[in-house]
Amino acid sequence: MNDKKDVLRPTIVMYVFVGLVGMWMGGCQTQEQKVETQEQKIKTQEQKIERLIKQLQDQNEGVRVNAARALGFIGEGAKAAVPTLMPLLKDQDKWVRFRAAGALGSIEEGAKDAVPALILLLQDQDDEGFVRSDAAEALGKIGTPEALKAVKEYQSRQ
Repeated sequence: MNDKKDVLRPTIVMYVFVGLVGMWMGGCQTQEQKVETQEQKIKTQEQKIERLIKQLQDQNEGVRVNAARALGFIGEGAKAAVPTLMPLLKDQDKWVRFRAAGALGSIEEGAKDAVPALILLLQDQDDEGFVRSDAAEALGKIGTPEALKAVKEYQSRQ
């Protein structure tokens, strides 16, 4: 029994020590290094968004669907994509319309210019209704008075 304690105790101490050293080293970055790291993250994010915006204009609907979906994951930071996402609400492919509406909803208040187009999308003719449903959800997330009124009217018709 003591043998286990004799082995376990130094092992635990070693893991705690390594963890503390790691935390200390991470805190040793200068403020300037931290700012540089943050600036690099921002540049990288902006570059991703620019690439995704270009992909929204691709001829292949699968590429457009995936680009809109990725912008939805980025959320509010993808506000620059709003003007390119809005025309996709009229795309022939229902999956493109669905993902574009979802992305605009994720951008929330930054997508308020899309409210009129999303309201029109509540009339979408997809058989399953998922495009209309996502448009309603997006309007709810954007949350302008006009958007919320349209959602209430849509819900009363369901």
